[in-house]
Order: sequence, then C-alpha cells, then structure tokens
Amino acid sequence: MTTNTYFIIGGIALLFIAYMIFLKTSTKKRNGKQLENFNKHHSGAPLTEEQKRLLSFGGILFYYRGEKILGIKPEGGLNQYIGGLKQQWEVTNEAEAKERLNELLELQRSSEFEPILQESSKELYGIQEDISKGLGIDVNTVARVKSAYAWDICRAVSLAKWCYWVGYLTEDEIWEVMKKGTEIAAEKGESWEDYTISFLLGRTIQGFDLDEIIVESKQILTGKGPALRKIEDTDIYTRYPFKK
Repeated sequence: MTTNTYFIIGGIALLFIAYMIFLKTSTKKRNGKQLENFNKHHSGAPLTEEQKRLLSFGGILFYYRGEKILGIKPEGGLNQYIGGLKQQWEVTNEAEAKERLNELLELQRSSEFEPILQESSKELYGIQEDISKGLGIDVNTVARVKSAYAWDICRAVSLAKWCYWVGYLTEDEIWEVMKKGTEIAAEKGESWEDYTISFLLGRTIQGFDLDEIIVESKQILTGKGPALRKIEDTDIYTRYPFKK
C-alpha cells in the first residue's frame, strides 16, 4: 500500500469513530430528554398494594421482556417502545392505543380460540401436555381451562404500560385499563394457576413457541425465580390475590 492509501484508511477510521461518538452522545441526550418528559407527567407517588396487584396481571410478559415486574417507570430510552408499538401493534398515537386496548379488553383474539378449546383434538392435547410438563402440574388441570382470556388480559396490562411510557395514555388511564382487565380476569378465571394456563394456551394457539416463555411462566407461578441470580418480584402470585 502507498502512503496515501494509509492516510485515506486512517481518515475513514477517524470519521467512523467520530460518527459513533456523535451517535452515542445524541442517543444519550435524546433518551434523557424522553425520560425528562415522562417524569413531568408522572406523579412519582409510591405504588399502592392494589396497583402492584394490578401490575401482577402483566407479570409474565414484564419478566419475559426483562422489565421491572412491579415497575411503572421506564428504566431506559423509549425509542424501542415507540418502535415496538408501531411495528407490533400499529399504534402511533393516543387514538390507536385506546383502540387496541379496547380490542384486548373485549377479548377479541382469545374469543376466536374458544371453539378450539371446547373441542378435543390431538393438537390441543399436545399443547395441554406440553404446558403440563412445563409448569409441573397435572394435565387434567390444564385441560379444565377452556378459555384463553388471559392471553388478551396480560397483553392489555403490558400494552397499557408501554403506551403510558410513550405518552399515549395518562397515568389515570393506565390504572383504569388495568383495573378493567383484572375485573374481566376475575369473571373468567379462578386463580393464578388458571390465569397462567389460559395465557399459555392463547399464546401457543396463536403460534408462538411455548419454550420461549414456559420457564418464566413457571417461575412466576411458583414464586421461585432463577437459582443462580435474584430477580425481584417473581413471587407476585404468592403476595397478591387473584381476586379481591
């Protein structure tokens, strides 16, 4: 290589390093601004025991996604949630957020699964057996659950928190959504065990891999987190009642 070639390569490397430093700095500033805006609209009040109970209905998904299980404030930048809402839920504003949440609270998706759960089939039994093994409970207990209501309710609680974080819901609205969701769960289900089974039935029937979330589901259900590290609030089902 000639001396000029080395200079060109060195110049490109310096430009790349400078760009990465600029990108990191601007991202940090943007994240800080987003959190600052969030804090302006967040009351900062400590969570009540009832609010913690409401959050418990989204516990499986919070845990699975690495979010604080009983947390209501974002711990990092919000761009990932803005992007996730747009890509996964087609939610980009307040009106769309409320529309999707209403669909979940109406159990629109899980209601479509009712005929599948009411009829015996080889495919359904296979799902029930896998859930039974994964949770360490009797397959007959799984088979008694005939509704996937928790698949919609758990997602409603999780979605409400994301929407609150990015400004599509107010603080009062998020608690109202969660309250409605837990009231529906109390009408449709009997216990946290029932709720967990219902969630896994709906998620698996919709086409998601059971193995992706069965470990987290069992840990939440039993209140026993991973053996090698402490995860806060995996014992929510032992601390908060399913029904008031």
